[in-house]
Amino acid sequence: MDYTVQMHELEGGAFQISPKYRSSSSSSSNGVAAAAARRQGQQQRVHHIVPWTTVYQCHKSRVKEVEVCQSEPTMFWSAGEDGIIRQYDLRVPDQKAYGSPNVLINLTAAGPHQQLVECKGVDVNHLQPHLMAVACGDPYVRVFDRRKLATSRPGGRPSQPLLQLTCPHLPLLLKAGINRRAHTTHVSFSNRGDKLVTSYHGDHAYIFDVTGAAEGAPIALCGQQQQQRSRSGSRSPRFPINDQQVRSGNIGLPSGDQITQITAADKTLDQGAADLAAICNLPETAEASKVSGNNALFEQRYSAAVADFTAAIAAAPCAAGLYAQRALAYLNRGWEGDAAYALRDCDMALDLVGQQPGAAAAAAEQQARLRQVHALKQLGQCQCAAAALDTYNRIYPQAVDNTEITGLQKQLEKQIEQRQTYKMKLRLQRQQMRERQLQQWQQRQQQQRSAAAARERYGLPQQQDPAMAAEQ
Repeated sequence: MDYTVQMHELEGGAFQISPKYRSSSSSSSNGVAAAAARRQGQQQRVHHIVPWTTVYQCHKSRVKEVEVCQSEPTMFWSAGEDGIIRQYDLRVPDQKAYGSPNVLINLTAAGPHQQLVECKGVDVNHLQPHLMAVACGDPYVRVFDRRKLATSRPGGRPSQPLLQLTCPHLPLLLKAGINRRAHTTHVSFSNRGDKLVTSYHGDHAYIFDVTGAAEGAPIALCGQQQQQRSRSGSRSPRFPINDQQVRSGNIGLPSGDQITQITAADKTLDQGAADLAAICNLPETAEASKVSGNNALFEQRYSAAVADFTAAIAAAPCAAGLYAQRALAYLNRGWEGDAAYALRDCDMALDLVGQQPGAAAAAAEQQARLRQVHALKQLGQCQCAAAALDTYNRIYPQAVDNTEITGLQKQLEKQIEQRQTYKMKLRLQRQQMRERQLQQWQQRQQQQRSAAAARERYGLPQQQDPAMAAEQ
């Protein structure tokens, strides 16, 4: 892996054929001559084939991937860690140097505070070739419409994506100040072009639904928590990503802080959840899946519990208690991103509870609110978790003296204090760095003034400032 893109022409007539071995020298002996002739005939049939190679030196960092499109055989694209996607057209000259005007996508200043965003991979939708997906060195996958882009030379303005997709927990963790180096490593469109599969370094692989991207769908940012409506008219989840995940190998192992047991407060509400299920008149398949999920929770088989409650929700999508139970399964399993899915289920349960008055609905609401606090805590949103806990204590004052609630409140207060201390330390370090830089600049200015005074004292010519010389 280097900084170049090499194109090898393998069609007929594009080869340089040269003998791999030289002919042997003649011999005076007839037997030796015959053997040499046979050996020469064999050697002439062995050739060294060297294809014509064109080298493009357009990137200043490693080239991660080269992509082609069947509908455009004269064009190909390269993605480099310098944050640039290059477009090569075999019919156009002057494309081999860094300053060539073939920059299609520029992400050199697309990050926060105009930081560089590396390009880790690129893929073209073969059914809609104007759609191009870029795997970036941050948590986002960017989808561009090539019809709205034009090639240019390096140094232009950052390109604006049509879609910006990510899994929901990574932006929240980054915003919370938790150091996460998870970034996309590969991206690929499905055969039908309606799904986008991407893999993450240090995380899972995810599937995003990009249906309607060609019609100019709005940018989907998880941090904005947009409320959209699906084609069926029902409200979509809080986070605009598909719930399907591809997990393989060891990337699905639990990590981080986990809730390993069903909490005492949740145990007191299990009967209320059962009453809510009875009121909602769950179908037989949903009831069977719910019972199986509860058994899996009791046996600490959390992946099976998630699958069972998902099946129950598919059969009874309006049962708020099922969403609250699946949120508990997510929190106990503790995989990467499970806290975000638990938070989404809690929000869905709270929305459904408003449409189902009664004691059982109130019990499901209490479950969802408490698990919402745990989900926010795992996502590093300590202040939001503390606010949600204050709301819980205000709605349910009888639970304020609960040992679990008291301990959870102390943990949140401690984490908030640690976060504030960390931010103050960072602010102090930045201030000290600025002061050192100012001091160094003042020292350089003093040295220059001293050198100018010494030259004037001894009658030596003054050195001109390089910046002033360049202006002249």
